[in-house]
Amino acid sequence: MEKLIIFYEDAKQSCRDFAKSLEAYENVECRKASEYKDQTLIFARNCRTGLVFESDNGKIPDVISHVIWRIVADKKESHLIYVTGGSREFLALKRARDNMQARGYMARYVYTGYILEKSHFDRSNAAEYIMDSLRSDRENIPSEGKGTYTKREIRKRIWNERKEYRTYQKKSRGDA
Repeated sequence: MEKLIIFYEDAKQSCRDFAKSLEAYENVECRKASEYKDQTLIFARNCRTGLVFESDNGKIPDVISHVIWRIVADKKESHLIYVTGGSREFLALKRARDNMQARGYMARYVYTGYILEKSHFDRSNAAEYIMDSLRSDRENIPSEGKGTYTKREIRKRIWNERKEYRTYQKKSRGDA
């Protein structure tokens, strides 16, 4: 695998822990996003880039947003986004991916803590799973379009998924 540069939100413990677990792999460099908040351009050429942050009610942290809008990277590469948790993590993931696409970058490796736990991966094994996906070029963006499902089936699946996610959030907060 080629070089991977991860920009992570160093204000959150979950992001620091994940970055620390990624640094154990070769060709991976983790950088604190807060160190780049005063730079007008951030160069990360000839490599893949990754963003690791925690959602704040569906918003991208300012330091990560600054990195997204200032980074200069390869537009041919598929980049990584990992939301470690927080409230409305899917909304934050979507916003980060949309911002990357607005800049012309493809973010095809997108993950949240919920997606990994639903796939029966412990958060301690998240780095291993993601690095394995990057090595084998196993992108996890679902294909566009509804396929052979009817509108009713799609609504039912979305509704059930939403109920499961609410239950997951209640358990993670300790409400249940």
